[in-house]
Amino acid sequence: MENILNEFLKSEKSLYLFAGIIGVVSMVVGLLFLLFSNHKSFALTMLIIGVLEMVVMFPSYHNYQNKIDSKISFYENNINDFEELESANIKKELNSFFLLMLVYSVLIVVLTVILSRLSYNSILFGIFTALILHLAFAITIDNFGARYTKKYLTELTKLE
Repeated sequence: MENILNEFLKSEKSLYLFAGIIGVVSMVVGLLFLLFSNHKSFALTMLIIGVLEMVVMFPSYHNYQNKIDSKISFYENNINDFEELESANIKKELNSFFLLMLVYSVLIVVLTVILSRLSYNSILFGIFTALILHLAFAITIDNFGARYTKKYLTELTKLE
């Protein structure tokens, strides 16, 4: 069981790292557009979102070992209760992944419809384009998170 738990937590930790890397890429793209393009609103939005992602995700990645240690400690001290509580929490996380991806998808559709009505030179055009890109990356990351979480839940239920 401990191996399954470790594998799941490490895969979850890697998603934080990936999201932080997306923030770095976003920041670089934003800087390049700011320096070499007329799309200032897109560039600034990419920069701001990139910085926010880095500020949130890299510390989360760095501090994630505490969560790993805490979960393993809880498992070792409460082996009997762990599987039941962990299964309930994982089911909630899967529901959260679904709701997040649904909200992101709806936002992408709404922003795309609005984009079709905007002028290419509009400030909102650049902002909405950057938001759509980030929402698409968020869906991708959440999709991997949901996949790891489903696999973990399957392994948990085999043990019960």
